[in-house]
Amino acid sequence: MSLVQENKVYYLRENTTGAEDRGCLFRYRTDSDGFVFFFEVQDEDMISPFTADNEDIWKGDAVEVFLSPDGNLSRYTEIEVSPFGVRFHAQITNEKGKPLQVCKTGPDFSAEVSGTQQGYQVTIRLSYASLAGYDREKMKMNAFRLDKKADGRQLLYALLPTLCGSFHHPEFFL
Repeated sequence: MSLVQENKVYYLRENTTGAEDRGCLFRYRTDSDGFVFFFEVQDEDMISPFTADNEDIWKGDAVEVFLSPDGNLSRYTEIEVSPFGVRFHAQITNEKGKPLQVCKTGPDFSAEVSGTQQGYQVTIRLSYASLAGYDREKMKMNAFRLDKKADGRQLLYALLPTLCGSFHHPEFFL
């Protein structure tokens, strides 16, 4: 994670083109217990009909962090939070040439969400203990935002864009 500096503000970019966008800022820090990820999203039409943890909230508005705690890019953790505090947590197996495997697990992190004048803020706390095999020197991650529109489109934004219509490209983890 040396490419992403603690406490530095980053703006997520449009995922398919890499174009600059100021609609979502991201930063993270570590403390004695683990990681703290912070998102501030500008969004006037928050769309997320989900009410229970581990529903497929990625079909609406959400922020996400994908983490490979040991640097193994074929296995990583996906955590998501909706603008209304619904959480999603899964272990992903993503081996080249094979279908993506998603194993939903109980959300192993906390999230605080608050509304702002222009959208919402999310603070995610993830303990080191919840990251099996965590190695500070090898860990890789990427951060994302999903922006569902009333017309059915879903816009994608990323810290390091994957330059396609999917975030599940771990070769773009930092």
